[in-house]
Amino acid sequence: MAIVELSLILRDISDHLVQLAATLESEYNALADNDLDTIIQAANDKNRLFEFLEDLEKERHALLLAAGLDFDSNGIMAYLQRGTSQTKNETAATWQQIEILTHRCRKQNQINGIMLEKNRRRTEKALAILKGQTPQIATYTANGETCHSQQSHSLAKA
Repeated sequence: MAIVELSLILRDISDHLVQLAATLESEYNALADNDLDTIIQAANDKNRLFEFLEDLEKERHALLLAAGLDFDSNGIMAYLQRGTSQTKNETAATWQQIEILTHRCRKQNQINGIMLEKNRRRTEKALAILKGQTPQIATYTANGETCHSQQSHSLAKA
């Protein structure tokens, strides 16, 4: 297998990660604006992009495995030693971009997850109040598991 194949796979991964980063930022803005339609669209786009990325990663792994190399940066760099200096430099730059984009996407996804959790808690609290209940209070068991306690109160007395 030629180094060109790895370069093409890495370029595809990089392109999809750029799209994923844009989707995650769109999701963040939609979460901040409580834009449900955009949140749903972003979730669908993320799933589609994750599937593409998973398929590309399988191709990358198969290529490196066939060459008897690891899937990490060391394996990629060892694989690059087989190419011309121009190809090595371009592919190494693409790999570095992938590492940066992956870190950026992971961080943005964590931020979005925190926002989703805060929104979920706020919604649960509002629903509990509307039902005349005290919002759930999260406590932890000895095993570190979360358990919720809830007390019921009426909103008014007759």
